[in-house]
Amino acid sequence: MLRVIALSLAVCVASLIFSSASSAKTAEDAKAYVNNVASQALAVIETSASKEAKKQKLEKIFAESVDIPWVGKFVMGRYWRQATDDQKKRYIQEYQRFVLHHYTSRFTEHTSGSFTLTDTKDNGNGEYTVSMSLQDAKNKGEPPVLVDYRLRKEGGSFKIFDVIVEGVSMITTQRSEFASVLAKNDIEHLISQLSKKSVSEPMQ
Repeated sequence: MLRVIALSLAVCVASLIFSSASSAKTAEDAKAYVNNVASQALAVIETSASKEAKKQKLEKIFAESVDIPWVGKFVMGRYWRQATDDQKKRYIQEYQRFVLHHYTSRFTEHTSGSFTLTDTKDNGNGEYTVSMSLQDAKNKGEPPVLVDYRLRKEGGSFKIFDVIVEGVSMITTQRSEFASVLAKNDIEHLISQLSKKSVSEPMQ
């Protein structure tokens, strides 16, 4: 009986060790993924290419690394269930154009910078948070910008589903903004607003 108990304990301990090691490896993989995406984006920013050329390359990087369909559905909130299949399709298409234009346009204003990955957390359920410190080369006297990337493992790779800048979540903020628009207007209005890529003024 003692031998059976001892063997069972050994199996449990071995399982825990393996699970912990596997989790640590996946967390390191998540960190490496964010490092790779950030390095690619920085390499584009530092080139002497035109803003439009940079924008196109950045859009490709972001489209491949961000789970845009999931984010688009999340920020639409409960209104997603009210949309028709045709509206859902058009909304995701316009949302992708909007979000890529919105964020890559900001990046093209920079010509150089640096980043440091400061922490990686395993949030469970295949989700991770990778923290980054961003420093704009033009404002070295300013404190770095703190950014958290939330991502999840999907198949053999990762997808980013939220970016938290100085404590402000992109998807939470957009969900609130979209809810405000949809509380006063219909889904067609939101799709129309997104198609205009209104980045200088808030959607009405």
